[in-house]
Amino acid sequence: MTEDLGRRRTEASLATERLRSEIVTGVVAPGAKLKLVSLAERYAISRGPLREAATRLAAEGLVTIEDQRGFRVAAISREDLLDVTQTRQRIEILALRDSIAHGDLAWEGRVMAACHMLERVTTPDLDQNEDFRRHHGELHEALVAACPSQYPLRFRERLYALSQRYRNLAANSAPPIRGQRDVAGEHQAIAEAAVARDVETACERLHNHLARTADVLIAAYPMLFGSAS
Repeated sequence: MTEDLGRRRTEASLATERLRSEIVTGVVAPGAKLKLVSLAERYAISRGPLREAATRLAAEGLVTIEDQRGFRVAAISREDLLDVTQTRQRIEILALRDSIAHGDLAWEGRVMAACHMLERVTTPDLDQNEDFRRHHGELHEALVAACPSQYPLRFRERLYALSQRYRNLAANSAPPIRGQRDVAGEHQAIAEAAVARDVETACERLHNHLARTADVLIAAYPMLFGSAS
């Protein structure tokens, strides 16, 4: 029994990671009903671990639970994007302040290394290949890595996934918008201020960076929110 329980927990964790990835990358569309039978066949697991995975993702805001109807991928909206962005600004800036205060030389090196790797794969548009996604996430994670409190980091991670879903859906919905912003420059400016221990400048630049992303998504990808350009 203990072995079966352990296997089920492992299957639930793996299913959570896979389903989260498919939702965040847009493989599973917003508002889509999660058909556990077909998902179980595709993932080669039973419905029990999948149900547990969907429940976990509901706690993260990626899935909604419908009374007596199962699970559905969370819908998207302009209002939700702004809410996610504003909440992320508060949490990530809080974590960045603490990270700058507690970061050591190893933290500085991690931040600048992540910044360098991201710069090498950044294109002058919102096109996002797998390398960009990975290094973009690594830089934002590195910036707050020295924060000693785990709660802001956990909340930030969830908010990052929610905001990244919008970026991925935008990239999937239309050709990339070119010439809108200097993405590499924005990240470089945040990183440089952070390692220079210029707290206010780093936080202001991060705040503006997150706001600018939301503004570009809303202005450049109206089809994402069901409105015509």
